[in-house]
Amino acid sequence: MTQPPVAVIGAGIVGAAIAHRLAEQGTAALLLDRSDPTTGSNATAASFAMVTAREQTPRALFELSKAAMEDYRRLAWKLAPAPWYHVDGSLAWFGDPVKAAALREQVQRVRTRGYAAEMLTARVVRADLEPGLAISDPGTPVAWFPDEAWVDPRALTQRLVEGVRNAGGRVLTGSRREVVAIGIEAGRVSSMTLAGGHTIPIAAVVNAAGVDAGHVASLVGRRLPVLAPRSLAVRVELPDGGDPLRRPIRTDGIAVRPDGPGRVLLVPHGEPGDSLPGPVPLDDPRVGETIALAAAAVPALAVARPTEAHVAAWPLMEHGSPSVGAVAGIPGYVEAVTDYGVTLASLIARSLADELLGKSGNPLLAPFRPDRFPG
Repeated sequence: MTQPPVAVIGAGIVGAAIAHRLAEQGTAALLLDRSDPTTGSNATAASFAMVTAREQTPRALFELSKAAMEDYRRLAWKLAPAPWYHVDGSLAWFGDPVKAAALREQVQRVRTRGYAAEMLTARVVRADLEPGLAISDPGTPVAWFPDEAWVDPRALTQRLVEGVRNAGGRVLTGSRREVVAIGIEAGRVSSMTLAGGHTIPIAAVVNAAGVDAGHVASLVGRRLPVLAPRSLAVRVELPDGGDPLRRPIRTDGIAVRPDGPGRVLLVPHGEPGDSLPGPVPLDDPRVGETIALAAAAVPALAVARPTEAHVAAWPLMEHGSPSVGAVAGIPGYVEAVTDYGVTLASLIARSLADELLGKSGNPLLAPFRPDRFPG
């Protein structure tokens, strides 16, 4: 008799990584999403996609993120070749004196925690790391984080989704595959019903639905407070196909990183007004303003042409930290919700797959269990 699958709701990078891990270990895995996970307007596709721990001030979240950075190396080796993974380090500097001081404190803090970081002068950075940067004062202090990485989230998610299929799992996407009900029998999750009317028996369900995770949780009678802050992401290309930047940078008002040969991703700081998630017209004034802001740091971007612009919403838990693991009061229901999805995806997938197979999960996730707050 065929065993019911473990269903994973949400085919972004976290859900795809979990389903992939389950499928490759021989578990029947079913990955569902009401939209295409590689489109530009979801959180995964529009992510700045850094693999980093330095911005996590709480020690538990810092250590979790630091371990996740190493887990990415294992994932890249396992799925080699891994053209979606780039360990080139990252740079940050700010003209704003308050932000500059906070950056120096950040470097000092993470160094005491064993994280590779140092302050260099702009002169050294331009000579040895990024000759294309425009930093007027050669003595400006610039933070250098040599072990940080970035990933192409669309390419990695596509690779994981393909891996689910190749390992015998199923992938269902589209509006008719939206989960509209989760059945509970004898006190345990037992089935789910899709918008198209089909009801599927399941062994368990993993809620990796991102900004929709609160709605999915409500289907099992649980309150999960998920906020949805938004950001603008603009992809540009250089007319000559050149690569003006070797690694991600953060500076006043904007974050910029490579996005493949001749392409660059720009993410201005702050929320994009009252825009709803979705595509933004390329002639929108905010697109031009974003390119101008990036060109102030990387002059070669002044002639860049926009190719995509999207507003995306991010799954930020109301209490500010991830919710990962089984919910004790609802057997068969598991959560994997975080706004640090790109960094944590591989580690979360490894841990939750082990738990669903009856093994011990990663102890670093203990502080982030769903049962630590009322649901």
